[in-house]
Amino acid sequence: MKIQYVCHSCIYIDTGDAKIVTDPWFSGAAYHNQWNLFPKPVNANILSDVDHVIISHGHEDHLHSKSLKLLPKTAKVFYPYLWRKGVNKYLHGLGFKDVQEAFSFKTYKLTQDTKVTYIANNLDAIVIIESKGKVLVNLNDALNSHHKNIIRLVVGQIKKRWPKIDYLFCGLGGAGYFPNTVHYEGKKDREIGKLREQFLAHNFCKLIKLLQPDIVLPFTPGFALLAPGQQWINEIKFPRELLDKYYRDNFDADSKIWFVNMYPGDELEENVFNKCSPYHSKLKNNSLSHLIPTEYAEEIKEAKKKKWADEESARRVMENLKKYIPKAAKLLNRETLNDVRFAVCLTDVMKDKYFNIEFKNNHLVIFRSKELLDNRRLMIKTRTDIMDYSYSGPWGGDVLFIGYACDIDVFDESALEENLDIICLRLLTRYPTALGNLRRNPLRGLRYIASNPKISALALKHKILSRGKANKLPFNERRHWLNKSACEICGICDFPLMDQSFGDSLRETEAVEEVPFAKTKLVY
Repeated sequence: MKIQYVCHSCIYIDTGDAKIVTDPWFSGAAYHNQWNLFPKPVNANILSDVDHVIISHGHEDHLHSKSLKLLPKTAKVFYPYLWRKGVNKYLHGLGFKDVQEAFSFKTYKLTQDTKVTYIANNLDAIVIIESKGKVLVNLNDALNSHHKNIIRLVVGQIKKRWPKIDYLFCGLGGAGYFPNTVHYEGKKDREIGKLREQFLAHNFCKLIKLLQPDIVLPFTPGFALLAPGQQWINEIKFPRELLDKYYRDNFDADSKIWFVNMYPGDELEENVFNKCSPYHSKLKNNSLSHLIPTEYAEEIKEAKKKKWADEESARRVMENLKKYIPKAAKLLNRETLNDVRFAVCLTDVMKDKYFNIEFKNNHLVIFRSKELLDNRRLMIKTRTDIMDYSYSGPWGGDVLFIGYACDIDVFDESALEENLDIICLRLLTRYPTALGNLRRNPLRGLRYIASNPKISALALKHKILSRGKANKLPFNERRHWLNKSACEICGICDFPLMDQSFGDSLRETEAVEEVPFAKTKLVY
């Protein structure tokens, strides 16, 4: 089995009788130009003759239309069978003739010697590729941020069926907005951001310990943020070069596991690592982030330009808020809705840029104001084009939840306890729900549950326990990332606070432009 790292979560696998690409995002930006590929691919031409496309899930950085259009349409595409339909039609619309929705735990033969199996986890999926006795488990970002019960269940199923794992491929860090773009008075964004990356790396090490692969292939989310006030986030990723030491220091000092840190263009063939990537020689303090200002100079310059929206665009946002918030509100209980009182600040609107949203006796009230009102519980700062994109389709809201297209200032501690940032963002999206899809497509939903009964049962249990509240299960509490010190967070989450010498290896930036916290006085 020959593996070449392309970029981000995209790898090329040549098994001898199958040429495979996984999760193709290798050209262009994602999430309405919020994510820009970094480090950039150096040999994407290798994908011109792939005969199989393996997609783990539907996030744009794994199911990227521009990249898919560049692949040969003779390739057979595999996608996990999930409760949400529509991907089959979408892929056919891109020109692919042969699309297979793969049920969980069912093995599909690609060729005589190569096969693939999926394990779906809600709208994510783990992919296992087998060829000539070799097993590659591709976790992507489907597991390491989940609760220990989910991890224990899925890992147990993997180990039972594949006790010997040759390669483990997994994302090392975080991709979503939390906690980096959520601000609370006294929170040190950069310090907490670093700690969050360490926490996710720590969880990744737990998976390594449980799965015991021969070779670990970690990847750091391969994107750069170019917006002013967010470029510091490029600097805080946990360095892959330190993962081996971190694992041995905290999990298994005598481990025989081989950690292979691949950059775009690198190849691994059997047990031979060919360092073909030019990025190795460009590393400084285990980081490549110093290259971003040069490689994206024009884009950064463009991102700094102030573009003003006209009043017609602002009115369109208001119309969409009135149209879609009542639909999203149906997912939440009355107690939760009556706590909602926030503002959307459209930074590109010159007049009356604060769009105030609240529920009074379960009735939606939306109005504009010139200034931020004192009694708002939080404020979401974004732009009109972002709001248009969020409402453009059922998954447009990913631009907010994943794409870093907003900053959130939380003004009172009770809003942290209620996870009000999640609730407010959900109100600004058109996300479909599993329950709604089950009602509209009961046969599909039942097939999904039947193919994955244990994970489905656990998800249903969590849904019942949450009682219409966002992430209000004990294991999903998030406020400590916003109102606790680094030392307190380590104690709560049970992972070590790295010593000074280890921490210094996380590259510091001399000048960091962080988003200022907007203070306001609460009046009830």
